[in-house]
Amino acid sequence: MALDRRTFVALCATAAFGGLAACSTDSTTDARLGRPRDDDGGDADAPREIRTVVVLGDSISQAATEAYADAFRANGIPEVRVEAVVGRRIEVGNGKGSGAPSGIRTLFGLLSESVSPDAWVIELGTNDIGSYATPEEYGALIDQILDMLPDEVPLVWVNCYRPQYMDLTNMFNMVLQQRIDDRPNAVVTDWYSTASAPDQEVLRSDNLHPNDFGSSVLALLVAQSLLTF
Repeated sequence: MALDRRTFVALCATAAFGGLAACSTDSTTDARLGRPRDDDGGDADAPREIRTVVVLGDSISQAATEAYADAFRANGIPEVRVEAVVGRRIEVGNGKGSGAPSGIRTLFGLLSESVSPDAWVIELGTNDIGSYATPEEYGALIDQILDMLPDEVPLVWVNCYRPQYMDLTNMFNMVLQQRIDDRPNAVVTDWYSTASAPDQEVLRSDNLHPNDFGSSVLALLVAQSLLTF
């Protein structure tokens, strides 16, 4: 879904005035980004709503950190924790020296800390595109992340745009969509369509990372995906 500025502004206005979701502060939330609690500290009996989100990503999400918080709050999601660093790959990277810890390593650490948000957002793969050549290899990377997360917890995965390797970008996104289609409680946020549209002004001069406007668009697209659960 590609958004021009007029459409984006209209959607933001809708969100701000409560047309998509209203931000509520009636319930408390576990300090470790757990499920909503009732006044007695137990899990709420009502159907689970998304109030806490962890975003695991690379420099694309790092650029959008503030935009995520703004867009999520406007849509009734008051807490977001963004774990995003430059250069992060899905499997490669131990975090030593100047290298970024991999997504798998970081996710393992979060789960070891008992971090259990109402929903996960994964924005990974851009830095892996070009390092592998087959659908099977990309599928194996994606599966490692999916296998670490429980099926019952909503999951949004942001697809990729890397113009340097367009054929491999399309391959990764195709495999990602197939994997997500086969998984319950999971959707793909289509950043690729917006980032690749020639009439959009969402990227920096490097034609890869979102600019300020692009960060806001990305965050709104992810927020809309979260509202589908």
